[in-house]
Amino acid sequence: MRNLKRNTKKFEYYPNTGLKSDLNSDGDHTGDPQPVYGEPVTYRGTFSTPSGQTKPTFYGRDIQYTHVLVMCNVKADIKEDGYIVWRGDKYEVRAVAPSLNVLSIALRRMTVDEIPIPEEEEEEEPETDDDEDTEGEDE
Repeated sequence: MRNLKRNTKKFEYYPNTGLKSDLNSDGDHTGDPQPVYGEPVTYRGTFSTPSGQTKPTFYGRDIQYTHVLVMCNVKADIKEDGYIVWRGDKYEVRAVAPSLNVLSIALRRMTVDEIPIPEEEEEEEPETDDDEDTEGEDE
């Protein structure tokens, strides 16, 4: 049976748009590349809270997950490298299992240190000449 619209909840999906390398002032890489996420896309789906491990047959491999999201929109462009925001919590997309009528997605709730934080552009402060000696001043 397909999901009733009144039982579905809105959520936002943030797709992964690639990797960004941090560069220092010399142009050298300063560590592992960090993922960059695009603009959110709003979908509707039904969340359930079974936790545990999948069997190798359902999602194709052994994974850990905390929630399952079921959607009737089988054409939704949700991939395993993005994340979902639902009710203020962030969830990593662990596996996507499409079928004829539904799209089943295994999710894992992200901890605070795993949550991708969008970078804010730093504002450059105007340079001041505080360090220069002033001529003609007597102390």
